[in-house]
Amino acid sequence: MAGPVVNFAAENMVRRTPDHIVEMDPADLEYIRSSLAAIDQAFAVAASPDIPLHMLPARALMRRLVDLRTSLKPSTQEQGVILGRLAGAILRLDTAVAFDKARRK
Repeated sequence: MAGPVVNFAAENMVRRTPDHIVEMDPADLEYIRSSLAAIDQAFAVAASPDIPLHMLPARALMRRLVDLRTSLKPSTQEQGVILGRLAGAILRLDTAVAFDKARRK
């Protein structure tokens, strides 16, 4: 019996993300928020967390973004474009994590 397929690059990204709140630029938070809201509407899933993004630990947010990116399959071109925004959201969070790590050194 075959086990689940694991995206090792995505899992590594989640694991190296700290499990605390990371300060982010308001524009980046808004990009992530609007991307999740678009996923909510386009795929009829609860993509947006129940708590405000600025209060969510970075690892939990990264896990949510990566899981959505790998599990959702677009059936229309519009859904494909909306799902593509998650890559940008992941990169924005990853950049904020890099800045947070550098600031803490």
